[in-house]
Amino acid sequence: MSRTRVISREYKLMLRVDRFVGNRVQLLDAASAFWQALQPVLEPYTFGVTGNLDSIEKHRAVRFYDTETNQLRQNDYVFRERIDLERNQREVTLKFRHPDRYIVVDRNMDAAERNRGKTKLEEDIKPPFLKLYSFSTKQDIDDDRSFDRLKDIDDLYPDFSKKLDNYKKKVSLHCLGNFTARELVVTGGFFKLRKSPERNAECALVAWYVNGGDAETPQVVEFSFRYGDEKEDYSGKMARRAYNVFQGIQSGLTNWIDPKSKTKTAYVYHLASQALPISS
Repeated sequence: MSRTRVISREYKLMLRVDRFVGNRVQLLDAASAFWQALQPVLEPYTFGVTGNLDSIEKHRAVRFYDTETNQLRQNDYVFRERIDLERNQREVTLKFRHPDRYIVVDRNMDAAERNRGKTKLEEDIKPPFLKLYSFSTKQDIDDDRSFDRLKDIDDLYPDFSKKLDNYKKKVSLHCLGNFTARELVVTGGFFKLRKSPERNAECALVAWYVNGGDAETPQVVEFSFRYGDEKEDYSGKMARRAYNVFQGIQSGLTNWIDPKSKTKTAYVYHLASQALPISS
């Protein structure tokens, strides 16, 4: 049996939302200011920095689904829908996440139509250095596809029902917190972690707003950097540089980092637990 490779490592930090209040121009100004503040942290541990966080690459609507008892979360699953608001294209992703790599890969995440799905094993890392392995498959879906029952997920991911405890196909799904995020993804910045073979870390800043609500006050803001290799060729020296960058951001950019902010997924589940009346 071939080993499933970790093809991406992503380091995530939550930022202070008050630093990013404003329209799109002000968001990009704040993202650029953060990027400039980041340079002294990157300089000792990298082989150069290119670009800037100055381009809105994606504009999407994002929502998460679960049962009333959070059956997916209790089984370490996450089910997410994204809609590209520029192209009006829909996609869904089913993730299984766990700290133990061998537990994560002990399942079949294939899409029902395998040629429509893209499967990958990733490492997600959050402060101070907590790791989760994420085994996921995303796939495009039709405009008329709805998610009302667990069976609707199983129709897209046939192994799902075999792995979910107490699976019953008619159990209802709901949009968590009745919340749809309007997501802006700012990209354009890179730093080099390895000379040969060359490996660059791609940086992104993600801001979430209430879709249809206040367009200038983000609910959460996340900064991340990631690097990857299809053969899982990560040298110890390269990993050490990434680790040092991650620790350096936490200790050196305290006026930007929000250690109390919830991650995006945790934020949505918090809304669901509070039953906040947020319109989707």
